[in-house]
Amino acid sequence: MLIEVSRPYVDMSAGDLSLTLGAAPAAAIETLRVTAGGYAIQLRLLGCSHQALVENGEELSETVACVPGVRGTLPAERIDGRYSFRARVERHCSEAYAARAAGVLSSVTGDPRALAGVFPSSPGAGKSPPALAFTALAASPSPSGSGVVWTTWHGYPQSGELVVTSSSLERAT
Repeated sequence: MLIEVSRPYVDMSAGDLSLTLGAAPAAAIETLRVTAGGYAIQLRLLGCSHQALVENGEELSETVACVPGVRGTLPAERIDGRYSFRARVERHCSEAYAARAAGVLSSVTGDPRALAGVFPSSPGAGKSPPALAFTALAASPSPSGSGVVWTTWHGYPQSGELVVTSSSLERAT
């Protein structure tokens, strides 16, 4: 599902993002509920990035967002039992960023387990092609079939940065 968000985004660069586990559900612009790998998961698009809430016997809340007044602290990796999180920042020139953003948005559009939001008045708008600020989330069963994985993309056209996160939760064996 691809939506156009009517309000401006809050985070302005990869350095603004932090990872928080265990946070209460945040006010979402849009929520997509999906089932993957035996888990129910809510993919939540926030004005300041994303939140994933995993249910079905194991509660997990992952929030990657800009926290006002807090310096970004997004780790490259975090493993906590059967939960794992990885993040990387891609840096692109404006043309490469526009192509990469278009590719990500094309890959999630029409995917029933994906949600993406494109923000208005993106810094750098007016370029050809226009640069897009966006957040996208997609969930799927884990390769083992006994868990869920979700990937997110956070695009910052003003800096040419694309933050890609990959998270997973496996069932106990």
